Amino acid sequence: MSNVTNTYFSSNRIGETLPAAFKQALTNPASWFAAMPEATSYKDSLVLLAIYITIPALVSSALTGFITVIIILPLSLVLGLIATWMWAWYLAWASRMFCKARLTTVDAFQICAAGAAPMVFSCIPFLMPVATLWNLYLNWQGMVSHAKVGGGCALLIILAAFVILGGSLLLLGALLLQLAHQSGLSLPPMPMQSF
Repeated sequence: MSNVTNTYFSSNRIGETLPAAFKQALTNPASWFAAMPEATSYKDSLVLLAIYITIPALVSSALTGFITVIIILPLSLVLGLIATWMWAWYLAWASRMFCKARLTTVDAFQICAAGAAPMVFSCIPFLMPVATLWNLYLNWQGMVSHAKVGGGCALLIILAAFVILGGSLLLLGALLLQLAHQSGLSLPPMPMQSF
């Protein structure tokens, strides 16, 4: 049995709780999520997620120039917070609907915010796919360990979202191509490459 004390993020004690919560989410997610207290508000999760989104946005902006901070940071924050809330809503809804789990949107958002820790590394191009998969794993681990959703059911919920998204994008692409064709527009010819 481990004697590790779990530390969870508190927006009232950022400097004290952020490093420990970040490390524990990445290195010991199963027991960390299992002991996580149930969320009662969005406050701590919003602040934590904003920090996780801000770090790679600032690093990317610093590499591309200060003027991009004005564009990248606010855009990253707004889109990241909205997309995460939508993802959390979907996870909570699907967990209740298909797995009979008692997962609220506030609790799902807490799981998603805590699980976003690997996204801090997303500003490193070759690490972005790894960070994204790690983030999805932590979402799965949070659903299983904290929300007590069955492992298979949690995996199906996450995979179903990608199938739906992929199918929607294919349908949208096909509709746009059909609309372009009917409007008399055509794709430019592909240049022939000789080897």
